[in-house]
Amino acid sequence: MSLPPLNRLRKGVVFFSFVFFCFVIYRLFFFETERESAPPEEETGRTRTEMCLLVASSGPMNIDTVFYLNDNLNRIFAYSFLAPDLDISDTIWHIWYYGSDIVKKTVCLVENSDCFSSLLADSLQKGNWSLDTRQGDILLNVRQFKIEKK
Repeated sequence: MSLPPLNRLRKGVVFFSFVFFCFVIYRLFFFETERESAPPEEETGRTRTEMCLLVASSGPMNIDTVFYLNDNLNRIFAYSFLAPDLDISDTIWHIWYYGSDIVKKTVCLVENSDCFSSLLADSLQKGNWSLDTRQGDILLNVRQFKIEKK
C-alpha cells in the first residue's frame, strides 16, 4: 500500500505538521531553562531569618521575599529564629546590604530567644537586598530579598 499523494492533504494539516516539527527541533536543540540569578540560601540549623512588614508578640507577620515601595511601607523587619542551644549572651548583629554595599549594621533585639531589627523605608531602594545574621565573626544566616516599585 503506497502513501496518498500530498496534494490531497489540507493546508491546515501541513501547517500544523510544520509547526509541530519546528517545536520538536526547538525543544531538542535550543531550549534552555532560565537559571536563577541568586544562589540558594544555606541554612545552618542554628538560625533562620524571615523578612516581614510587622513583628507582633507572636512573631513575624506578612512574611515575604519581595516588597513593594509604596505609601504604606514605612519599614521592613528582619526576624531571626534562634536555636535553643545558641549562646545569646554574645551580641547578635543584623547587617543590611544593598547589592554589595553595607547600608546598616544593627544589634538584633532579643525577645523570647528570637531577635529582630528593622530598616526604615527612607533607606530602601529598588533592587536586590540581603541580610546577614552574625554573632561576632560567625555568619549564622543569610537572607536575600528584593525591593520593587509598584
